[in-house]
Amino acid sequence: MSRILYILALVFIIASCSSEGEKSSLPDADIALSIRETDSVVVASLINKSKANFSLNKTTTPAFDEYLKDAEELAISNDFQKPLSEIYHLVGVRHRNRSEYGDAIRFATKALDIGKTLDDKSTLANYINMAAVVYRRVDENSKAMELHMQAMELAEEVNDSFQIAVSLNGVGNVYLNLERYHASIEYFKQSFEIAVSRGNVLGQAINTNNIGESLKHIGEIDSALVYFYESLDYNTQIDSKVGQAICFNSIGDAYRLKKDYNQALKYLRKALVLNRETRDFINVAMSYSILGETYLEVHDYENAIINLKEGLRIGQEIGSKYMIETCARLLSQAYEKQYNLRQSLEYLKLSQAYKDSIFDEKSVRHIAVITTTHEAEQAKAKIVQLNNESSLQKSLIKQQKRAIVYFVFFVLAIIGAAILIYRQSKLNEGYKSILMQQRLLRSQMNPHFIFNALSAIQVYILENDMDNSSRFLADFAKLMRLVLRSSQREYITLEEEKDMLEYYLKLQQLRFVDSFDFEVSIEEELDSREVLIPPMITQPFVENSIEHGLKSLGRDGRVKVRFRSINKKLLVEIEDNGIGLTGAKLRKDSSSKHESMATQITNDRLHVIEKMTKTETLFEINDLQEISPQKSGVLVRIEIPIIEAEDLAKKK
Repeated sequence: MSRILYILALVFIIASCSSEGEKSSLPDADIALSIRETDSVVVASLINKSKANFSLNKTTTPAFDEYLKDAEELAISNDFQKPLSEIYHLVGVRHRNRSEYGDAIRFATKALDIGKTLDDKSTLANYINMAAVVYRRVDENSKAMELHMQAMELAEEVNDSFQIAVSLNGVGNVYLNLERYHASIEYFKQSFEIAVSRGNVLGQAINTNNIGESLKHIGEIDSALVYFYESLDYNTQIDSKVGQAICFNSIGDAYRLKKDYNQALKYLRKALVLNRETRDFINVAMSYSILGETYLEVHDYENAIINLKEGLRIGQEIGSKYMIETCARLLSQAYEKQYNLRQSLEYLKLSQAYKDSIFDEKSVRHIAVITTTHEAEQAKAKIVQLNNESSLQKSLIKQQKRAIVYFVFFVLAIIGAAILIYRQSKLNEGYKSILMQQRLLRSQMNPHFIFNALSAIQVYILENDMDNSSRFLADFAKLMRLVLRSSQREYITLEEEKDMLEYYLKLQQLRFVDSFDFEVSIEEELDSREVLIPPMITQPFVENSIEHGLKSLGRDGRVKVRFRSINKKLLVEIEDNGIGLTGAKLRKDSSSKHESMATQITNDRLHVIEKMTKTETLFEINDLQEISPQKSGVLVRIEIPIIEAEDLAKKK
């Protein structure tokens, strides 16, 4: 009907223009342009009408309704690519929310194919995140992780905080699916912070519920309930029935775990009623599953079997591996309680088959590779940037040399020589600074450490030690991000230096069988957020303490890093109780070249600081056994001027 009305209106407009032909005539190109503009307005209007109609009749209106079909036809005939991609994206979201995942993936792929041809990274990131959610819903976790990471990179390029938050939440949900609960909490909190800064109440509702789910799985039930009720408040504010149903399910399950079964059944029944209304079948299945488990725990096996079978049926219809595995496992337990061992064994086999599929080792390894690759590519890009800057600096030096040579012919030899020395000195300092940054970044990202760290992660994964591998990988990624961020600046705060050292030392602790203790302390008189220090100036000597002092010691190792104020200067001390300089020399350590490089780089950096601040610095390495025969180990002392962020800003 809407197409007929549109065509009649168009005929009327053309006829009106023809009747005025003697008074005014339009070129054919102008008429075509006018029709095309009108079609664009009609397409937008049809999409908006579809949204309004669907919001009023979600349970009965088809996902691809007549409004959208008319809009699709006009968009194709006029080659309106962006509205066409929006139509397919909208249909995909509707199918996803109804748990019709086959159709959801089909339309999401259509939207993505068109989105890749558009010059709009925010829109493309949105489409990729939507597709990732569909894959996540059917437990294709490796594909979901890959898509969320792609979306995050696109969103970061255009600084789209909303899509960054969506991507972070998506990654958190993947880790939640893989039982990496501590990692998932970190990603949900980052996403929540962005939602708060944007005033996005829906985002706050989603993330608080997700944090509660993660806490519930690690046994912190009371804390989880706090987050669940907070999420319920947010969902009530925006009148989200789907969100309220999810919260009721979560609250009911938490009370089940607390063995408060009356409260559990109360909230679970509320959730089931709302989920049936919204037709979100994954959550309907979840309600049946948790209800069945609750009845199982109160020994009501008949009701348990009825609810679990319904949850299993819906899980099989929508292709949810997680729901099939959960309901089949609980059904096996229920039939075992009734001494129906044949049925119990059948459901146990079904559960085990899907459990093996969900936790496939290749999936876990693929996700680890994607995450690590993302961090490594950022490091590689930074090194390429520094190389480009170095090449540019070399080019500038050559240009200045040529200019000075020409200038000498027209100016007195003494003045020309003075200018040459002055300008050449400035350029050489800049060039030397760039080279020093390169060497520092490369030494911080040395392949030996990265190889050892990733090897340790692989061992934990192969041993199915999910907690350690998750913690190790998260700390490793955080350390890499801090190193890359600090390498862009000449100075960082003491607090940032301390954070990088602690992450580095925690990773080193996980690597060694005979671990060691460490302490990083900042004197109270120093404001750790205001006092500045050259980045990673302590890391090479901490590494030497571990690799050449404590590693050979074997046990009861200790590393202390202290930041103190003395005579209006910042004193940095790195002390260990290892075998000392004498012991290391006796062992003829093959890494002595690495130590001498670290010493040379530190001397160069302190020399630059002396030139900039007109203040003397101190750098010394002492064997503690030479100071006192009862002691062993090495003490490194670095003394530099106290530089505060406010003073540095004034100089700039």
